[in-house]
Amino acid sequence: MAEHGIILVGAGDMGGHHARAWTEIGQPIVALVDIDRDRRSRLAETYHITNVFDHDDEAISAMSQADIVDICLPLAFHLPVTEHAAEAKKHILCEKPLSRTVAEADAMERAVTAAGVKFAVGFQRNLSPGVEYLRDEVRSGRFGRPLLFTADGLGEVRPKRFMHDRAGNNGPVVDLMQHYFLLWESVFESVPVSVEASGFIAAHDRPEIAHFKEKAIDTAVVTVRYASGDVGTMTVCWGLAAQSRVRSQPERLIGPKRVAVAGEFRDFSWEGWTLYDGPEETYHALPPVHPHAMQAQAFIDYVEGKRENPPSSLADGRRLLKISLAALTAIETGQVVSLGD
Repeated sequence: MAEHGIILVGAGDMGGHHARAWTEIGQPIVALVDIDRDRRSRLAETYHITNVFDHDDEAISAMSQADIVDICLPLAFHLPVTEHAAEAKKHILCEKPLSRTVAEADAMERAVTAAGVKFAVGFQRNLSPGVEYLRDEVRSGRFGRPLLFTADGLGEVRPKRFMHDRAGNNGPVVDLMQHYFLLWESVFESVPVSVEASGFIAAHDRPEIAHFKEKAIDTAVVTVRYASGDVGTMTVCWGLAAQSRVRSQPERLIGPKRVAVAGEFRDFSWEGWTLYDGPEETYHALPPVHPHAMQAQAFIDYVEGKRENPPSSLADGRRLLKISLAALTAIETGQVVSLGD
């Protein structure tokens, strides 16, 4: 594997995960970008990053030897940084979600295509061994069909306040649920055909997010139906009362023959699944992995031509964004939204 120079844009929580991933696979982070200098300094010290910048265009101009830009910024900045990186002929790994709108996704694609650079979206959770395991078990017929995949995402107002900004990361229906849309698609091996949803803003009066001009939907139940007859449903709330002891329920895959209940979810991967076959209960342990490192290695392999496709493509990001936007439309209108072309 050749050595690549990484410009890491964003020194927050996700930037930390990506810094660890690049370090684990032996790829040097040649520059770190963040306007929060204290946060930037802490991450730079941890990973011995010498070159630090306030803005991505400064880093891209200064670090000509770097060939990859890794975007770990709030959603509003994905398009401009992608355009800067593509113009400089840098390959791009961009954290999910891809963009705020389909128009922004189209602009990102135009920039990447014109520059002829490689691009991937960071849906690292789908690299967990638990996804492949469930898909193989479903293929075997051990669950039967149709299937119901349920998920929960409950919490207080997010520490990353921009998650609650409708003009920012646009709440959990956009920021969180896309992981599950991809998971359901992967396990069912089918395409989504419709979305229905109900929701509201639970944290509407919370002072932590009072400064946002328009707040995102933070509480919802979303159901996606697939061409296979399978169904995925998720309940989210990012507006629980402060210090709430309520916790999310584990993911469950429910079929006529078998039910699987997720074990602990650590480091973006499940530790195992408990399987219920009639009266029989067994536990299938999964190997410990670091999906961010797996994603980083897969992207390097893609850049080097060792794999044909990225771990998740720009087209994947656009498709999953459309499901999120359809869910928000369903909440607004009270109608089932078709996902047909």
